[in-house]
Amino acid sequence: MKYFPKISRGNIYLSPINPEDYELRTKWVNDSRITDGVNQTKAIMSINKEKEFLEKYSKDSDSTKAFAIVNKENDKMLWIVDLWDINHIDQVARLGISIWDVEEHNKWYGTDAINAILLFWFYTLNLRNIDLHVFSFNKWAIRCYQKVWFKEYGIRKETHYCNWKFRDEIYMDITKVEREEKNKEILRKS
Repeated sequence: MKYFPKISRGNIYLSPINPEDYELRTKWVNDSRITDGVNQTKAIMSINKEKEFLEKYSKDSDSTKAFAIVNKENDKMLWIVDLWDINHIDQVARLGISIWDVEEHNKWYGTDAINAILLFWFYTLNLRNIDLHVFSFNKWAIRCYQKVWFKEYGIRKETHYCNWKFRDEIYMDITKVEREEKNKEILRKS
């Protein structure tokens, strides 16, 4: 088996990263349809470079926790969700989710993945605040984050140059307390 379910939610499960995915990820990381939205368009990744990156990235560290997002139905790796800049003293970290498989876009697997990973981070790693940065033109990602109750707390103007335009960067976050309140609200309504 290539993947090992760690956390499951909806149509996906989260698995430790498999470094053997380096060829597929090399294809994806060089596709501008994908990389424009995650500030990777400028990167040129060779197979060797991606293999080295995945081998390093798949090793657990104190500052980064990463999972492959895998479709339950066919065990196909869709993308990666990670937590980085982990600060256990302040109980904060930053969320990253990279949507690599273009064929699987707009199917809302990201919602399941973020819900699963937030539970893990809030209750297993005991974090209290998770933030993220998203580019203003990435409407799909913004909608996904709002759906799992991230809220905007700021905008940094013209920070991302892509396709001959400068774009804004939106800052969003969610706290463990806010998440618990939303869950209680849903239970009261049902």
